[in-house]
This record gives sequence, C-alpha cells and structure tokens, in this order.
Amino acid sequence: MARILIITARFLEHASGGAEKLAYDYASILSESNHVTVCTSSAKDYVSWKNEFPKGDSVENQIRIIRFPVKQTRNMTKMNHILNRCLEKGDSVSDKEQFDFLKEQGPYCPDLVEYVANEQNSFDIAILIGYLYYPVVASIPKLKIPFIIVPTFHDEPPFRLPMYRKTYSNQYIYSFNAPEEISVYETYTKQKAQSYFLIGTYINDTLKNPTTLISHSNQLITIGRIEPAKGYPELFDFFQIWKFFSHRTDIAVKCLGSIASMETPKDPFITFTGFVSEEEKISEIQKSFLLLNPSAFESFSISIMEAWIQEKAVLVNAKSSVMRGHCLRSQGGLYYSDSLSFQRTLDFLLENRKIATRLGQNGREYVLANFSKEVIRKKLNQMVSMLLD
Repeated sequence: MARILIITARFLEHASGGAEKLAYDYASILSESNHVTVCTSSAKDYVSWKNEFPKGDSVENQIRIIRFPVKQTRNMTKMNHILNRCLEKGDSVSDKEQFDFLKEQGPYCPDLVEYVANEQNSFDIAILIGYLYYPVVASIPKLKIPFIIVPTFHDEPPFRLPMYRKTYSNQYIYSFNAPEEISVYETYTKQKAQSYFLIGTYINDTLKNPTTLISHSNQLITIGRIEPAKGYPELFDFFQIWKFFSHRTDIAVKCLGSIASMETPKDPFITFTGFVSEEEKISEIQKSFLLLNPSAFESFSISIMEAWIQEKAVLVNAKSSVMRGHCLRSQGGLYYSDSLSFQRTLDFLLENRKIATRLGQNGREYVLANFSKEVIRKKLNQMVSMLLD
C-alpha cells in the first residue's frame, strides 16, 4: 500500500470537468488500495481564488485533504496585463517578471509548497496535476521523491513563457490525456517526450437502455463554464449566422453551466440554465440531438465523452487538436474551423440524422473501450507500480 501525495490547485468532489474532475477521479481510484493525501488550496472559485474551504486537515471518502490558504485573490485584468508584457519580451523576459505572472495566476499558496518541501519523505510518490498553476510549478523543484506530472497542457499563450519550458523537462515522467497533448508539449518545449503514460480519466456509463432509434430532438447543448476563453462568443456568432441563412426557427441551443466574464446574447434560441446537477445534466444530454464544444483549448474534454456515452454525436472546434483527434479516432463527431464550415456540418448532421445516430454509437463504443473506470483503474495502478519500482 503506497503513500501517495497529489498536488493540485483545486480539489472538488463535484467538479464538472477539467483538471479538477481528473484530480478527484485519480484520488478516489488510488485511495481504494493506497493511502492518498491531497495538498490543495482553500479556494473553490478558480476565477478569484477566494478562500472558501476551511484550511487544514480533513478526510473525505478515505482521502486525506490538506487545504492551504491562498495569500492573495486573483485580479484577471492585472494578470493578463503582466502576461502580455511577458509575452512581448519573448525569451528575454526576466525570471522576476515571470514569477509575477505565476503569483498573479495563482493560487498563491507558499505554505503548500513549504509543506511539500519539508514533508515529502512521508510519501512514496507524488502526482502533480495541472501545469499552469503556482502549486505545481513551485513544487516541482522541491521534490526529491519519485513523481509524475499530469500536465493537461493546452495550446494557449501562457505556455509560451520560458518559465514553463524550463520547468517541464523531458527528463520527467508525464501522464498525458491524449496523443495530441504530447504534440503540444513537444512543440512548445522543443523537447521530445521520453517517459510518459496515456491515461485520461473515466466516464460513468449512465445510459440504461442503448437504442438504435434516430433522435428527432432539435436541441443542441453545450456543457461547462460559459466564458470567452472557451470559445462561446464565436459559437454564438456562428449559430446566429447559421440561423439567419438557414431560416430555421426550430433549432435551439441550451447552455448548461455557469456564466463567467462575458455578456450573453439576448436570443430566444440560446438559453442558459446556470449550474445543473449531475442528474439534470444527464437528462438534458439524453433529450438533445448533439453536443457542441466551441473550446480551442482542451487537453481531454469530459463533455464530449459525456455526450458519447449517451450515444450523442458531437460538433467541436477544429482548433482543438485534442477534440479533433478524439473525433477521428472514434468516428463519433464532426468539427468546424470557421463560420461556413459550422453551417455546413450542422446542416449535414440535421439533414442526415441516421448518420448522426451512428456517430453517437461510435462515440459510445470509443468511451467504453478507452475511458471506463476499469480501464483507467488498471492504467493508474500500472503507473503507480512503475513509480515505486
């Protein structure tokens, strides 16, 4: 029974997606046969990093959680200003300027890093989740015990900073979520990945009665945070342009998730539910025709897996090489790169519902073969065994 330390920026039981869900999934699976301790922040909201959870030790579902206070809240305007200044300087940017960005990016928890440095010998191995944030970047140089990084790399501006190239050496062991994430790593760091696993995370099979019936629903859905960084302004523009040219008034988009940092269109054919429960989310997926994911920055994409497990086709942003790769490997969806291709692919799926149904079935087979809990458990146990050898 190994003593495993997990380091991550946020740790939430009911995370809707992203690194937070992955961190909780890994901790839950590994705690079945190991002692798992999670070092994380006291923040619940990733936008402000406001301390909402009590600091200190607690135990939840056999997982020991140590929460550390965030020393400063995040100012997004200030953070973006520092980032832009750093990017303009390119490789000549100073370490101090990059640290200023990292500190503002947060969550700034120096007590967490100090704990890792001083108490690491109480653990056999460490797993660090999320490449972008302070707790992981600052902890890596302190670690002397075996560790693996689950970076969730994105093709995004901060990854261009020299600080990240320097931190994420190819001498380390990584666990990537998709083959395309390896390409992102190698492109940005200019290093060849040497030691790595391909794992991802699992999707619960909540479909009770798989069917071959063709969906006649006219509801399109999105799942997750509704914000500019996730591509929503572009998606709304594309949908409204499509609606104008198609003259269709029977197709609507329903967005499941909280709204952050953006104005939403006043359009009766685009509705917003706010945060929904897991049961409500599953129900909405089952009632929908297909799922849209407009994000260009994905390292896995829980939402398309959640749609596929319900046998729903997906239409995704081609700028995300990860989602494009999932669609090609699964034959479970299509992708668009601009307004015209959005119109053409959406028209095709609506006019060929039998094909859309087949895409959804292909997607389900892909998820069951690669991202069931049993598959992920086996891969995680192999990863831990390798680190312990």
